[in-house]
Amino acid sequence: MKVKNVIEDLKDKKFIDENEIYVYASLKNIIGGAIGSIRGLVLLSINENILYIHHANIDNSYDERWAKIYIPNMKNIQGKAGLFGGKFSFNYEGQEYKFKLPSKAGKFVDFFVK
Repeated sequence: MKVKNVIEDLKDKKFIDENEIYVYASLKNIIGGAIGSIRGLVLLSINENILYIHHANIDNSYDERWAKIYIPNMKNIQGKAGLFGGKFSFNYEGQEYKFKLPSKAGKFVDFFVK
């Protein structure tokens, strides 16, 4: 699926707004706080003050929504974008979320780390 089509679909379903802030990432599941294992590919998208987490497919499409997170209630937000990828993490309602980001995640990270 072409990224252009995915963006149109995300807008139609109100998962992104006119700012088009989204990124494909890998969700990291931390075991015992020390060993990280990749849990799966996800699509992180922002519409106004809501962060959506969807399961992502290798062909750029997405399906099942895993989470709808109210951004003002996110705690301990940390993010870093770089040439060789980045990371993004936060706490929400007692659960810790950690993501490995691709190299072109600057716009997404900048939304949270201003």
